[in-house]
Amino acid sequence: KIELDTIDITGEAPVTEPERQYYFMAKARQYVKAESEKAGRPLTFTTTTFGCQMNAKDSEKLAGILELIGYVENNNEENADFVIYNTCTVRENANLRVYGRLGHLNNCKKKNPYMKIALCGCMMQEPEVVEKLKKSYRFVDIIFGTHNIYKLAELIVTNFESERMLIDVWKDTDQVVENLPIERKFPFKSGVNIMFGCNNFCSYCIVPYVRGRE
Repeated sequence: KIELDTIDITGEAPVTEPERQYYFMAKARQYVKAESEKAGRPLTFTTTTFGCQMNAKDSEKLAGILELIGYVENNNEENADFVIYNTCTVRENANLRVYGRLGHLNNCKKKNPYMKIALCGCMMQEPEVVEKLKKSYRFVDIIFGTHNIYKLAELIVTNFESERMLIDVWKDTDQVVENLPIERKFPFKSGVNIMFGCNNFCSYCIVPYVRGRE
């Protein structure tokens, strides 16, 4: 177990993982604490998962990071201060659902100055989706893909410091970063990755394009 209070955030961030991410978690917690004091209440978060078991497992990692940096889980996304959609793009309907819900979140964000909206997952690996978000959904704060889920805390710190839409989508990666915090949703089961990506580019399947090579 990593104690964030023991991490020195005054120097340069480590290069190796996962030490680098714990450095940014410690830094992000300072920002969340300051925002919470300004709001006069704990800041809350909610994660919404679209798609497969891989996305569900990734969402547990996202929730674990958000809890460690000081957010409190809240299943009501209209009132949450950090809303993250872990998206799927296997079917067009999944994309349309995300766009529809984003339109509703825009109104919620206008009422809540502390709200941040993050989008990740397979849908973000499609360049045309990112272009549409840049043009029509400028209120989204953070956009990242499937290959850098583990970088959530680092992206949050960058967004706090820049106060602009942050886009960090990788085409591929050879990194598998483990030993990060995770919030299990079930006491009786847990997902275990046996493979990342796929090398079989079947004509009907988008997985190799959004999850990368095996």
